Amino acid sequence: MTNKRFPFKPLSLLVVLAVFLSTFCAALPSVNAAARGAWAPNTAYAINDTVTYSGSTYTCLQAHTSLVGWEPSNVPALWQKGGSDGTTPPTTPPTTNGVTFYADINYGGKAVTLGIGNYTLSQLNANGIPNDWMSSLKVPSGWTVEVYENDNFGGTKWTFTSDSSWVGNTINDKMSSVKIYTGSPPPTVTKPAEVPSHIWTYVMNADNAYGKGGDFALLLSAVIKKESSFGAGLPGSPSAGDGLMQVEPNTRNAYLSQFSSKFGRAYNHSSEQDQVYLGALILNEKITKFGNIYNGLLHYNGGDNWYPGATDSYGRPILADQYADAVYATYKGYGGKN
Repeated sequence: MTNKRFPFKPLSLLVVLAVFLSTFCAALPSVNAAARGAWAPNTAYAINDTVTYSGSTYTCLQAHTSLVGWEPSNVPALWQKGGSDGTTPPTTPPTTNGVTFYADINYGGKAVTLGIGNYTLSQLNANGIPNDWMSSLKVPSGWTVEVYENDNFGGTKWTFTSDSSWVGNTINDKMSSVKIYTGSPPPTVTKPAEVPSHIWTYVMNADNAYGKGGDFALLLSAVIKKESSFGAGLPGSPSAGDGLMQVEPNTRNAYLSQFSSKFGRAYNHSSEQDQVYLGALILNEKITKFGNIYNGLLHYNGGDNWYPGATDSYGRPILADQYADAVYATYKGYGGKN
């Protein structure tokens, strides 16, 4: 049999060139990677984002919202040491990228996969999961899922560390908020004796909303003690601040949109739980912005522009340092860790 010869037409050149370019471009580093600066907690990171931590650069392997305790050096499943500029390529992310929840038993019906993080009802809704949903789930090895009966991590909690083709009648279609993490569960704390039970419920709900493991609840309790004596000092108070956390009206109004975004509803001025949620939102922002709890307390009380010797519009000294000293001492007395 004779060999057939085919003329090398321009179309062939285009095919060869396309193959070459696709191969060449695939070898280039991702242009979607974002340099995010210093790692920080309570921040959403995407795959290939880079951060700096303790003098090193890390590349994100799995999209997640960071928490205290999940520093890059502590969670190799989330961060690979080295940049994404091609000089130190990160390892390939795990093929399983999250926990998959199913509408029906035996992994049937609608399926939604969520990565590491804490999800309130509004956040579940945003990911396509309605309230009171889920009949089965698949959990990657080493991961833990905490399913909560109520929004904001309240009510009965059910824990899963492996796949379940049927969660059972008690749990079926009861999921309203979820926590997903790897490794050890978040630490727990004990209610300080002087903190009223209803106040402790409020601060723990706020702590859960930020995934702080209980330490934030201790700090919020210390703030409420200083601001309103756990509510006992409110009757007859001339302050125009909001209840337990005494957030002033101008400050409150500046944070209303952030409150709605975080908690999925409008702020209720008369709700003590919302008063705590709002104070927690502001205090958490100050701690993140100013680097630690003590500095966060300084600026929670004195404002972002506070400095030693600062005065108010009447020329009176703003004693934010005394405020921070008192609250921080109470917080440490409660067993605060930071």
